[in-house]
Amino acid sequence: MDVITTHINADFDALASMLAAKKFYPDAMMIFSGSQEKGVRDFLATSPVAFDFPKLKDINSEDISLLVLVDVRNRERIGLFSEILDKPGLQIHIYDTHSPSPHDIKGSREIIEPVSATTTIFTEMIRDNDIDLSPVEATILALGIYEETGSLIFSSTTVRDITAAAHLLRKGANLNVVASFISRELMPDEIELLNELIHSAQVHVINGVRVKIARASRESYMGDIAYLSHKIKDTEDADVVFLMVMMEDTIYIVARSSAVEADVSDILQPLGGGGHSAAASASVKDISLEEAEERLLNILKEKIRPAKTARDIMTRPVKAIQWDSTLKETEQAMTRYGVNVLPVIKDNFYKGIISRESVEMSLFHGLEKNKVQEFCSTDALTVTTSAPMHEVESLMIERNQRFMPVVENGKIVGAITRTDLLRSLYEDLLRKSRISEERVTGKPVSGRNISAMIMDKFPDEACDVLKLAGEVAKEMNYSAYLVGGSVRDIIRGEANLDIDIVIEGDGIAFAQALGKRLNAKVRVHQRFGTAVIVTGSLKFDVATARTEYYESPGALPKVEISSIKKDLYRRDFTINTLAIRLDPENFGQLIDFFGGQRDIKEKTIRILHNLSFIEDPTRAFRAIRFSERFGFRIGKHTLNLIKTAVRINLFDKLSGSRLYDELNLLFHETEPLKAVKRLAELDLLKFIHPELELNKALEEKFETLQETLAWFNLLFLDEEINRSHLFLMALFEGLKKEEREKALQRLAVPPQAKKEIMNGIDQAHEAFLQLQDPSLTERHIYYTLNPLDIPAILFAMGKVKDKKQKKAVSLYLTTLRKIKPVLKGKDLQAIGYKTGPVFNEILKAVLDAKLEGLLKSREEEERFVKERFPV
Repeated sequence: MDVITTHINADFDALASMLAAKKFYPDAMMIFSGSQEKGVRDFLATSPVAFDFPKLKDINSEDISLLVLVDVRNRERIGLFSEILDKPGLQIHIYDTHSPSPHDIKGSREIIEPVSATTTIFTEMIRDNDIDLSPVEATILALGIYEETGSLIFSSTTVRDITAAAHLLRKGANLNVVASFISRELMPDEIELLNELIHSAQVHVINGVRVKIARASRESYMGDIAYLSHKIKDTEDADVVFLMVMMEDTIYIVARSSAVEADVSDILQPLGGGGHSAAASASVKDISLEEAEERLLNILKEKIRPAKTARDIMTRPVKAIQWDSTLKETEQAMTRYGVNVLPVIKDNFYKGIISRESVEMSLFHGLEKNKVQEFCSTDALTVTTSAPMHEVESLMIERNQRFMPVVENGKIVGAITRTDLLRSLYEDLLRKSRISEERVTGKPVSGRNISAMIMDKFPDEACDVLKLAGEVAKEMNYSAYLVGGSVRDIIRGEANLDIDIVIEGDGIAFAQALGKRLNAKVRVHQRFGTAVIVTGSLKFDVATARTEYYESPGALPKVEISSIKKDLYRRDFTINTLAIRLDPENFGQLIDFFGGQRDIKEKTIRILHNLSFIEDPTRAFRAIRFSERFGFRIGKHTLNLIKTAVRINLFDKLSGSRLYDELNLLFHETEPLKAVKRLAELDLLKFIHPELELNKALEEKFETLQETLAWFNLLFLDEEINRSHLFLMALFEGLKKEEREKALQRLAVPPQAKKEIMNGIDQAHEAFLQLQDPSLTERHIYYTLNPLDIPAILFAMGKVKDKKQKKAVSLYLTTLRKIKPVLKGKDLQAIGYKTGPVFNEILKAVLDAKLEGLLKSREEEERFVKERFPV
């Protein structure tokens, strides 16, 4: 005999799962292991379809050969069926979603899925097996999903639950029926119990989590107090709610949680309960309410751990100042690193902190040569890495301390700033309110987990390496982050395998450790603290987290080891400041210190600070490149700062090689005409050469070249050319030759590239003139264009206006350049010719004849040679 059963207090998910299981076990009997919640009883009493549920007492349990458990796997929650679990030969099939517990039953078949409703599992199976459902059956299954997910709004609701509900709606589920049972009115006795629970509720703050425990008692069993838990959770300001109701001789406990720190299924396990992390229940006999509450509180203190500690949000490593540094040196260090507070250390041990206000006031009084130890605050509060964040918050707010040193064994290992604190509070507010920033402001929430997006955009091999990187970093007590363009493009919905990993720690040591685990090749650049890991078809760039400062405008930056926040702050634009945590506990968590998500959403290029273009003027060219590449606008303030940099001639101080690199990228990654127009609008062309200006002729030249290049790329997919050099030819052609030389010298163009550009302009011009000949033959075309490189040929093609001349260039590229004699030198030797200059004369004559269409085959070539050059 086959039996389908569920837990001892069947709700709609249990009922729906039993009915759905019947589709797969048609010969099985559906038997409740205990009672049903009131809503289920009311539904069965009024259902238009009669269901056959035999009583447990009416069957012989010894005849059961297959036991199908749905929405349960805890042996303590299946009533008398637990007595036959060890019967020899009994097969057990389990379908469940609850968190594991020590009392779990082991089945010969187990389908345990991380969804809210067991009904979701069966709905997916029904859909995948193309099993039909009647509207009544679809409605019952919908009741199961809508009950478990709070009509799809509980934080534990998954995409799979919603998709399953959508399938049931397509099958005719009646939401009016669902609403009448899920959103029912409270009965008078339930209102009375709810009122008693609300007035008895006590709040306990445990490791920063607000826990509300409400108690009540009734002489007789009422059932369905889980429905009341939702009412209290929705109206009470608490992260976790426990309802404890004594009915007859049993205390029924129902828990609901919106705090990741409080897994109520785990919390209620010692009391024999179970469920999901956000919803669970238990029942306890033979103790008083007071004893049950005391046991629950002890369990809560043991189980609830702070979700965040000082280690999780602190900035590290921290820039510090030596105790014997002068106040003038301290002020310079603050300016260099862009900080307002510095820890003071002596022999690497923490001694206090010094603020910018104290330094500036001391300098005002002429004390610049005094030592920093004389004026630092030695009584500032400190915390350890394990300090819960709620304690850190209290200390910083109550003592008005904006900079909290994190100290271990007398040494400073990190620091928490007011910005760190505000960000932590803000993220907690969003999470605890169970809302996202998208719902509040329409903007993405900082700190959201985007691991699913990583899996979608990266190949499995890359995802595996990133996960391993997080594990290796954790083993080395480092923090690893995915940064740069790949993160930006994940948020933009595109794949970018230019993978950069930043390490808070020793980047080179990390790269070597990861390379060893991967058995991969590692190239180390000791001077820069970077490394490259090559594994399979993938390349990973690894760097130590750094900060940088500029000793003068336009100079190359000085780089020092720093924290991830400082590392991101040194980047060019907010859209490039996003990072993703790779540690196992937080893999996929997005870090956004500077509003990068907002600017991606608003399609805006925005710098991080007002001196950005002063420090690195090439960022102006980069702003245009990203703007044109992504279709973003440059923010108004950023545009104003570019104009200021132009007005004070900062670009004159920019090294030519850096400017050349930016122009190369600009012409490679964007539509060159639009890019040049933006350069002209912002008056940047003059910094390439003072005589450059955008006019109609230059616009037409760029437009024609773009069309020519598009045609070439379409026909010759395998041929790559340096398109940047092609457009630099167009840009400089209008200058006199000596001015072109100066322009290329200003850009510090490498010798070979300089030669290609200069010769390309001259050769294209000469070819252009020769192509004007009205008596042009294929042979003439060949010898005109054959000496030229492809960029020069395309440049010449872009210059000609006449269709006949364009066809001539097209004919060369598609046909003539491929024409070659079939005969080779060894063939001429075989015919009887002696090696010497005559070979070149013969082969050229053959080529000329082929270009004139006189020779079509090898035989014709041999005959031509013998007749023209007798042996």
